[in-house]
Amino acid sequence: MPDSLFSQTLCDKGYESTAGKAFFHGTSKRNARKILKGGFCDWSWTAETPLKKHKAARGIARWMHGGSYGRGTYISCNWRTALYFGPVLFRVELQPATRILRLDVPTDGKVLDTLKREFGREILTKSPRKVIPVNKRLTLNEAIQLARHHVAARESVPLFSPREDMHEKLMLDLRNILVRYGIQGWGEPSDLGGIVIFATDRLKVSEVVLSIPTEELWWGCRNPDLQSGSFASLEAMTQTFRSARNRGAATTFEWVRKSNEELMGKFHSLNPAGGSN
Repeated sequence: MPDSLFSQTLCDKGYESTAGKAFFHGTSKRNARKILKGGFCDWSWTAETPLKKHKAARGIARWMHGGSYGRGTYISCNWRTALYFGPVLFRVELQPATRILRLDVPTDGKVLDTLKREFGREILTKSPRKVIPVNKRLTLNEAIQLARHHVAARESVPLFSPREDMHEKLMLDLRNILVRYGIQGWGEPSDLGGIVIFATDRLKVSEVVLSIPTEELWWGCRNPDLQSGSFASLEAMTQTFRSARNRGAATTFEWVRKSNEELMGKFHSLNPAGGSN
């Protein structure tokens, strides 16, 4: 399988690269407690979920199918992007040999031309299951190129249009095929949608980096006009919150400290040899 199709580390130029090629995940404090207790799960919901229809009505499209690229756990190389989705910031690690498909690579037009000659133009507008004979199936590379085609096409049409809906459904159809080929996640590192991991057992929390104590500060961290001084870097922000003297900040910092102690305890219990060094 060509190595060029996959990348375990999706940190591109302009994205925050960390030691050990770590990624970030932002979430609410409530979900953060669940993750620390039981690991990552699929917390997403659909537009039909009871009590959540009001969000769909307000146009929060990201959540209608569990996220920009389907259900799963979203991570990013960019800590600011991760913080957009919640005030608790985790540093996370991928298990070795996790197979992530990049969606920001241009589609190979020659592969699409070959598919159209063999199966007709409907291969680009209908599910492969409805177009390809039962005695044939897409190769891995063909499925990859079709998926990339639908991702690019979806982004080039008007929001909430029938064509956008069509390309999104076909994109998720291709995702199911790719999962059967052993793909464990996909995404665009240059996009706010980030990277989604389908197999949540491939992820683990390595550190609770910070928990922002107030909603006002959380919004400030994401404001591009305030990305200087205390907000200039992740290290600067962390130091700012650690040195805060108000009670809320102290309580939040204490929660972060205890959570990291528990993470270290779990690590040493799973790796007793490492703990004795």
